Parts: sequence; structure tokens; C-alpha cells
Amino acid sequence: MVMSVNLVFMFFVFYRRLSRARYFTEKDAARDRYFAPAESFGRGDLSVERAAEVFGSASSHAEIDTVEQLLRQRITPVNLVATTELFFALGFVERWARASFGRRWKKLVERSMRKEHASLDLTVKHPPFWGTLGKFRLLAVPRALALDNLGRLAPAYAEVFLAEGLKDPSPYVRRIAIENLGRNRFPQAVPLLLEELRKAVEEGNDVSLRTMKAALVGYQIEDCNLFVPYITHQARRVRFFVVDTLREICQRAAGEGLLAKNDFSPTFCRVMLEHATTDDFADVRARSAWVIRHFRDEQTKEALRRLMRDENEFVRLHAVRAAGHRAYLDLTQDVVARLTDTRWRVREAAVGSLARLGTVGLDELYRYFVTCPDAFACEQITEEVQRKGLVDDLVGALMSGVEEAALARAVIQKMAMMGKTSLLIDALASTTHSNARISLMECLATSPNEELLAVLEMIAQTTSGVVKSRASQILHQSSSNLQIKSATSGVN
Repeated sequence: MVMSVNLVFMFFVFYRRLSRARYFTEKDAARDRYFAPAESFGRGDLSVERAAEVFGSASSHAEIDTVEQLLRQRITPVNLVATTELFFALGFVERWARASFGRRWKKLVERSMRKEHASLDLTVKHPPFWGTLGKFRLLAVPRALALDNLGRLAPAYAEVFLAEGLKDPSPYVRRIAIENLGRNRFPQAVPLLLEELRKAVEEGNDVSLRTMKAALVGYQIEDCNLFVPYITHQARRVRFFVVDTLREICQRAAGEGLLAKNDFSPTFCRVMLEHATTDDFADVRARSAWVIRHFRDEQTKEALRRLMRDENEFVRLHAVRAAGHRAYLDLTQDVVARLTDTRWRVREAAVGSLARLGTVGLDELYRYFVTCPDAFACEQITEEVQRKGLVDDLVGALMSGVEEAALARAVIQKMAMMGKTSLLIDALASTTHSNARISLMECLATSPNEELLAVLEMIAQTTSGVVKSRASQILHQSSSNLQIKSATSGVN
């Protein structure tokens, strides 16, 4: 019996090797034969009818797989519909539908050929045993691969198959359906995807939230109106994921061009302003700021002003960041008020937003900094000024008008008093403008240190004229002041 088992095993090994060798030999030969027709069809030089005659001669398993591979590799947005029609003509769609849906494949293929829309009914009517058996990976992977092939068809033909795939008991198959629904951007699929999202939030769906959100994020700015019914959903985490998805859609669209209120429907704008910004869930209110900032009207300004005074730290944080655009210069004073917020993240965001508001915002920031008695706020401002590269702008302002230069000098002097001089001293060593260098030396001399003295000595040795004499004078005075300060500290 043992010898018989060994012989059977050896026979299977040799048979497997020989069959695979024959398969790949046939596949190589089929690739040589069908490569040129596949190229012609991909370029549009070969009609669907003629291509069906050419590729229909493939009879063996290896030849059919080769034709499928060659055609799929040459799918483009231009030839997608023609390739889909060819897949129908060659019987590939029927084969994939049979592998993915079993006995239901025929009705689904007929509905697909009629380009029917997906059904919104996600009621599962499978036999009880299939709910358990269908989850096994061994059985689910072939269905998932076949459904992925169906999802690559032209969107009008793929919609029916993908909607039916959402009813599959296996998470692997449903994930493929969700990814393809999002990639194809079916308007009718938004309720299906959001229903899956609701299940994941409320019922513990076995498909990850990340997968469903990635599919929803694939929609465009013109699809935002499809999400309106779910912005006021009864489940607050569903509302959060919907608004956060809208935030990402809007930010991606804003990267391609400036958005305005006319890019959204009136209903969408009303629901966002009236419901999302006043939602009882703080995370919804926070994310809504990033959506409404693209509306750029008076209602938006009032909403952002209200959100910047919200009781929740993260709502204030997101609102302040969202207000950092030149369209919201009217909110400058509201952002300035956040410089003394009790939370350091909000103070940091306020500094960054003022910097993004341009000259008006920076001037307000500097005026506040010069007169601010709050040590923590001043520390936050100086760190952001250094981190965001605003030191060069300060040095450049020394050469501007009288008012701008006076404000820049006051800011630099206060930074020197706080000991935040490393970048200012670097600017002093690198700048070549005589007036700016002299003004910067005079400002930093109010609070001299060893590093400043070294730079002043270098300037006195390597320059000439007014800069040299002024550097030598300030070096002598600063050295004396520093010695006196050290002696006084030692006595104390």
C-alpha cells in the first residue's frame, strides 16, 4: 500500500511537470501568434467583429489565457468600451460571471448587456450553509479574481456585477467590489458604499473602514451632492466619515484649481453650513471647516468665526487652519485672538494661518508679538517665525518703508531679548545689503551674546567703510556690556 501511494504521488508529480511544461509551451506559441492582432486592436486598427474572428480561434486553455492577458494589458480609456464588447463576444464575461456568481451568472450577464443600473437592495438571499462555506479563502479567491476582471469592464457594464458582489459572504470578494465601485465612480453606488460603511460602524463589518473610505474618496467634486442625505445620518461616526471623505475630495480638487461656492450645489452648501458646522459630534464640526472654507461667502465667514470660538480644542484648531487663506482676511482679528488660546496646538495653528494671510496677517502677528505680555504666546510665535522661514522676511522688511522697518526692528529686538537669535545671527553673517546689516547689528546689540560678538568681529575684519566702522563700534560696546553683565551676575 505504501509503495502504491508513492507510485501515485510520483506519477502525479511527473504528470504535473509535463502538463505545466506543455501549457507554457502552448502559451508562448499563442503569444507569438496573437501579439500583432492584440497590438492592432489596442490601437483601434482592428474592429470588434474582426478581432472576435481572430481571437476566437483560440481553443486550448493556454491560448484562451494568453488572449485574455494580451487584451487586458492593452486596455486604455479610449478602447475600454470596444474591449468590453470583445470580451462579451469571446465569452470571457460569461466565464468570469460563472466563476464569481455560480448559477446566477446568466441573469447578471443579460442585465449587464442591457446596461442596467445597480440595485440598491443589499438583502442577502443565499442558502444558510453558503454564509459559512463561502467565507473560506480557498473558495473565495477564484470568485474575487473573477469579480476583479468584471470590475475592469466599461463602467456601464460592470455596475451590475459589482453591486451583486457586495452581497458575497466573503470579505475578500466584497473588498474587490468596493474598490472597483469607487474607482468607476458610479453615482448609484454611493448609497451602496455608505450602507457598507454604516455596517462597518454599527455592526462590525468584516471589510475595513479604510477600504470603504478609499473607495468613497475616489469620487469627484461634482459628486458631493450624492453625500447630502448622509451628512445628517443618525449615526455620528457615519457622519464623521462622510464629512471627512468630503474634506479629502475638496482638498484634492482645490489642488487642481481654486474652488468657489458655485462648484457645489445650493443644497450641499446649506446642509454643510446649517448642520455639519453645528453637529453635536466635535469631530464632524472640526472636519466641516475644511469643506466650507471653499465656499468663500459671508455665511462661511460667520461659521468659521463661530468654530474658532468652539469649546472643543480640535474644532478650534481645524477652524483656525481653515481660515488661513487670503479669502478670509476679514477673519484676521479672530485668528489673532487665538494666539492666546489655552491650547498650544491652537496657538501654533494661529501663527501659521496669519503667515498664510500674507502681509496683512504678518503685520498683525508682529504687532501682537511686540506688545504681548504672555510669555507662552511669545515663545510660540518666535518658534513658528523661525520654523516657517520668516526671518528672511523680517530682514528684508528692514529695507522697506519707515513703518515696516520700525515694526521689523521691534520684532527683532524682542526676539533678541528672548534669546531667539540663532537664525538672526546667521542672517547677519550672510546678508550683503549694508543698511540691512547695520540695522540688524543694532537690533541684536540690545541683547548681545558670544555668538554675536564672533560674527561682529568677522564683519569688522572682512568688510570696509560704514559697515566695518559700525561693526567695530557695536563690537566694542557689546563686549563691554557683556563683561559688565557677567560681572554683575558673578557678584549676585
